[in-house]
Amino acid sequence: MRGPDLDFWWTLAGDWVEPPNDARSGWSGMLRTFVGDRFYYVKRQRNFLCRSLRHPFGWPTAAREWHALLRMRDLGLKVPVPVFFGMRRTPEGIEAAVVTEELTGFAPLSEQTGLAADARGALAHCIGRYLGTMHRARLQHGCLYDKHIMVRWVGGSPEIALIDLEKMRRRWSAGAAVQRDLEQLRRRQAVFDERAWTELLAGHAVTVRT
Repeated sequence: MRGPDLDFWWTLAGDWVEPPNDARSGWSGMLRTFVGDRFYYVKRQRNFLCRSLRHPFGWPTAAREWHALLRMRDLGLKVPVPVFFGMRRTPEGIEAAVVTEELTGFAPLSEQTGLAADARGALAHCIGRYLGTMHRARLQHGCLYDKHIMVRWVGGSPEIALIDLEKMRRRWSAGAAVQRDLEQLRRRQAVFDERAWTELLAGHAVTVRT
């Protein structure tokens, strides 16, 4: 049986969690919808393009996000389960959609307040190990805010997932990937104090150098 195609995901009703916004000479938005027995996030774009040496005339940032999701899963890192990607040329321009399953039981790092010092340190160390694995593969998230790091507690231990990968790219070295991401996260988070941040760096060092 043929599965849902681009027309299906393009016209499916849902609630906009990121209403379409105009940028890059096009627009992009994300909605949350329920199909079957679970929730999905559908990112829709028209003429929302990025450029690279391989794609000098531009390709959808949704395509870049799709490939980033697959790379991260190949590394054994948790991200939203990729379900569908499609793109097409229309009289209005290039349309694209990427669909992922909702992460169940996760909440942003920005909401991990009020933790005991030991739990905060364990969380920081776990995030550091996750990011170190990503950076060892020379992958730079490119927009690493605390709202993009998702956390789920299982039996008192944290589990990490990363979202919003449309700016991810492969850098020429692990060091190049590390610098921007960690500097950006340090500025954009308010959960970790100096002690916890040291734990994050320790966890990062363990995996980025493995």
